[in-house]
Amino acid sequence: MEVYIRVIFLRIGEIDTLNEKYQAQASIEARWPIELNKLSLHLSSDDQKRLIDGKSISLSNYTQTNWHPQLYIENTFGDLKEQIRYTAKKSKENNHIYICEHRDIKGLFWEKLELHHFPSDVQDLSISIASMFYDDKVILLADPNHLSGVNREAFVDQQEWSLYEHVDTQQRFIKEFIFEDNDEDEENDENIQLNSKNNNENRKRSILTVTCHAARRSNYFYWNGYSLILLITLASFCIFAIPPHFTGNRIQISCTLLLTSITFRWTMNRSLPAISYLTSMDKYAIMCIFHLVILCIWHAILGSLIYLLIPDLRVTNDMWLAYIDQWVFMIAISIFVIIHIILLIWLYLVPLKHRREMAKKDLEYQQSMSKEKKILNYTLLSI
Repeated sequence: MEVYIRVIFLRIGEIDTLNEKYQAQASIEARWPIELNKLSLHLSSDDQKRLIDGKSISLSNYTQTNWHPQLYIENTFGDLKEQIRYTAKKSKENNHIYICEHRDIKGLFWEKLELHHFPSDVQDLSISIASMFYDDKVILLADPNHLSGVNREAFVDQQEWSLYEHVDTQQRFIKEFIFEDNDEDEENDENIQLNSKNNNENRKRSILTVTCHAARRSNYFYWNGYSLILLITLASFCIFAIPPHFTGNRIQISCTLLLTSITFRWTMNRSLPAISYLTSMDKYAIMCIFHLVILCIWHAILGSLIYLLIPDLRVTNDMWLAYIDQWVFMIAISIFVIIHIILLIWLYLVPLKHRREMAKKDLEYQQSMSKEKKILNYTLLSI
């Protein structure tokens, strides 16, 4: 039996990046065809007439006497509030009778949040619908005639996130796990067990995942993250204005900047979950820390050379150590500029490219919705 699913995200609540969950309120519509003869046994004559005329009728206590796909939400987190009701209506597309299960849900949903491109990341907020039946009885499909959607106005975290308009669907199957009972007192036929095992191994459950997308508003992190790390690192180049023979002052200032950068990175990481990989901001901060460490090492080497080679411990502009110090400054700042040019190119081609793709899908979704409205208006005029 093919069951068509449509999900409307009515309200998106707080997106908890630290605990990888989000709040949402959604409406799920699942419909499947049924023969009129089976349904008419439990309907009054008025309901039968309304159903034939193409009007929707309400079905009370439908699950007690009729088959239904036994749907459930796979990625719910904690207690889920839900209300379920059933209706029947003749489809305008093929004139078949469809049973529609209306499920209103509200609760917390678990979602694996990918933070590789933080703070330019785009997160998927999904609801996974599954059936208690195997795929030989129930297959969940996205409704081709009624698109899923999201209400962008009822979004709590609008200050931190930007919600896209389009909604994606993905069908997948999960295998059934087999638990064997090794009781010596039970003597079953080996052939029957083998056939049963082979049948169970081929059994899968159908799952349909409906996903909306939210892009993090990253201006805050650009100004309070990237820019501050950049300013701290740029200050390290000002140390070269101190005469080379004052290496103690150079090393002291370099170590202060290094500790400041490490403390700032630790403060920023407190707002992120403990993950096993580095985000783009982590990589940038670590790169700047290594830059400060290398400059500290150079100032220490310079001080050692001055102590060993210059008797009066004073470096003038015409000495070769002063020329080397100037060359180190120019090479360091050149490498720093090249790295940032590469970083800007990567930012445009990878994280921001994903956002451009999301914006393109929004335009395609708007075009699909406009076509659906035109078809609906044409159908109503024909009637």
